[in-house]
Amino acid sequence: MSVKPYLCGQCLEEKGEIEAAVYCKECEEPLCGNCKQDHARIKALKHHKLCDLSDVPPQDIQEFLKRLITCPNHETEGVVYLCKDHDVTCCNKCALAEHRKCETLKVLADILHDIKVDCTGLKTILHDLQQQGESLLEHERKHEELVSEIERKALSSLQTIKQKLLNMYAELENEVVSTIADKKKVIGEKIKSNNENSRQFLNVVKQQFSHIDHVERFGTNEHVVLLQRRLEKDTVCRLKSTVGELEKSRSNSSFKCVEDTAFDSLLIEMKNSLRIKDFASDLSEKGSDTDNSHYKPYTERMPHLQSTKDLSSIPMFDKNEEFIPRACIWIDEYIVIYFCGKDVLLVIKEDSDCVLSKFKCYSSSASVSKTGPRDMVISMPYQSKIAFAQLRHGNVHVVAELKTRVPYDHVTRNAPLNQYICMSNSQGQIDILNNDGTLLREINISSDIKECALSILSWCNFNSHNLVLIISNGLNETLMALNLNGEKVFEYKHQDLLGINQIATSVSFDPCGNMYLTSYRSIHQISPSGQHIRSLPLGKETKYPSGICFNNTFDKIALVGGGGDLDPYLRVYTFT
Repeated sequence: MSVKPYLCGQCLEEKGEIEAAVYCKECEEPLCGNCKQDHARIKALKHHKLCDLSDVPPQDIQEFLKRLITCPNHETEGVVYLCKDHDVTCCNKCALAEHRKCETLKVLADILHDIKVDCTGLKTILHDLQQQGESLLEHERKHEELVSEIERKALSSLQTIKQKLLNMYAELENEVVSTIADKKKVIGEKIKSNNENSRQFLNVVKQQFSHIDHVERFGTNEHVVLLQRRLEKDTVCRLKSTVGELEKSRSNSSFKCVEDTAFDSLLIEMKNSLRIKDFASDLSEKGSDTDNSHYKPYTERMPHLQSTKDLSSIPMFDKNEEFIPRACIWIDEYIVIYFCGKDVLLVIKEDSDCVLSKFKCYSSSASVSKTGPRDMVISMPYQSKIAFAQLRHGNVHVVAELKTRVPYDHVTRNAPLNQYICMSNSQGQIDILNNDGTLLREINISSDIKECALSILSWCNFNSHNLVLIISNGLNETLMALNLNGEKVFEYKHQDLLGINQIATSVSFDPCGNMYLTSYRSIHQISPSGQHIRSLPLGKETKYPSGICFNNTFDKIALVGGGGDLDPYLRVYTFT
């Protein structure tokens, strides 16, 4: 390896360009052979470290070393002292100006033997940081690959859906065109036959006209009378009979193209058949130094009791009356509780013990369901009505009422399609309504699902995560999931779900689509596919919860329950 030639720094000051032989690290300049000997003779310089020119650091390192020894406050001065009182290095000027009264101002060169001049520990730390940095780069690389793979699968799914749609359209087109061709053929043959018969009839009529013209022109009156008698007695009667038969057999068979009234809804469902949703992925290896404690999936979070409220102390209720909190919804910082028996909605602020407002339902109600950020729907089956309401500044305001064709006990909203799904316990029927309240279609359900819906202990909610309708039945310990065609997706059974107070009646889904059902003293967490994930304990103080709901940020759960011998309550849990 060739060494770049250096010129002696001291000789250059005297205008001499002599090639250097060594390099002085303290003086930070190259020296020729003569200057090297002078260096060794001078007492203040003879202990300087000299090295071969091949060991001279690069220019940027030389500048870095120079900056290390330069006083941070005076660029032309080098550091001489270490002030332990202020934990700073300083030059002579700094020492005189700012550190004269410091007790531990030491000359840096004098205390080098007392300081550990060893960077092994720092190198270890930097090595660990380097590994962490490389691990972060590897994580981002893998995450980039993950995103690309997700994109590839999404595009592949799109192509699959597109091909299915094209195949379905081709089948539809072939079936429609083929059916039209068959029907046109039959109708065309009928038209052809009728046309032939009509032409023959017209020829006979024309022939009779010709006979009359010729007889009147060339015959006598006797000929005319005789022709008239023949036509009236025979020919005209036959012609009238023939035209009557032609009238009866004339073409009236046709066809029309009938579009399904749910076609637009079907298109919307098709559009929503593939959705892109955000989720948090964790590709980090176990044991990594990266702290992920701030994020916990919902399958690992636990409820911790934050506050409890005794609802029996509310002045508007008589102690001798039985009132049961049946359902609850959470809007902003307010919790709206529906009381069965009193048919009243109470609005309670999360961090307050007092009732903020009360709303008396116009009729005996069956359920209340959250349908938007501040919207709710109240079912009133005894009047065959649905009330659409909003929560404004802690007060319930009815926006509109809708008269329904059947009494709906429970109403939930399919937000992606902007539709309402309604269940009637008395009819064992499930309908889908448009956003304006008009009937879109009735869901065709099997006999066992209808039997489940007929129970007064059945409730329904809609899981917008996977677009399934959840029906819970407290009589047969069953939870069912249906798609919007009425087909059963899964069934969940558990002995703890028995009884009127042991089925959740409110919205109970987290952002991942996991379902939450109340039981005697716990909450069942169920996956979107209907698999039991775990049971979340609530503690001895919480028994028979009947309503459950999340707050807007899904980090808190409210539970209502009680009635009978158990005082009604509201309990709020942090979900971390």
